[in-house]
Amino acid sequence: MSNNTHSERCAKIPCHYVDSPISAACRRGFTLIEVLVAMTITVIIILLVTNMFSDATTASNSGTDRAEMETDGRAALNFMSKKLSQAIAGLAEPSSFYRTFTLTAGENVTFNSVSDAIESNRFYYDGSNLVYCYQTNDPATLIGNVVNLKFYAYEKYENLCYAQGDPFNCHLTTNLPYCFDIGIRLISSSDKKKADQLSGISLTNFIASNSRWFSTRVYFQTRKGYEEHKYNDQDN
Repeated sequence: MSNNTHSERCAKIPCHYVDSPISAACRRGFTLIEVLVAMTITVIIILLVTNMFSDATTASNSGTDRAEMETDGRAALNFMSKKLSQAIAGLAEPSSFYRTFTLTAGENVTFNSVSDAIESNRFYYDGSNLVYCYQTNDPATLIGNVVNLKFYAYEKYENLCYAQGDPFNCHLTTNLPYCFDIGIRLISSSDKKKADQLSGISLTNFIASNSRWFSTRVYFQTRKGYEEHKYNDQDN
């Protein structure tokens, strides 16, 4: 009998011994210290799981923002390339009116293009957005979260090869540039909110680490402009 376990001894205690010390030991619960330790462990596990889900959510949102930035950047370049490739310059009716191409400070380009009708187009940078307007319509934001934007117009092939002249400014009335470069530097929406809370060197380093440049080059199909058509008898 000396080898019986504690539970076996408790099971064999007669009813009239229920108030004995052995019976009290059988019926005792958790102590306060045991409860506190269990609660502490549970809270730690909950905090770890919560932080894990929070980090996963943050990473997912950041990835989504960056994917949207990629999509917006490429869509803006495609739209601008299409519009610029339709640009025209030179004489038009009446002959005293010129279709001009103007680039100012590398951030503001004005030109005319042809779709259903001749349209006056303008792309410019307002400090945080790439803005587009045509004809007399109100300006509309083409893409936001822009931290830098530069246009480069090269009038001749030689200007492109040898970097001659000023690529940030030009005013052409009878033709178009040899080519036109577009550079857009974007930052995601979530990173833009963080950048707004920074300044100085911290802001510069943050933008350098979290922004991305998108660029393309446009060649003009009618860069030499339109010449006045000469009618003759064969046209009749």
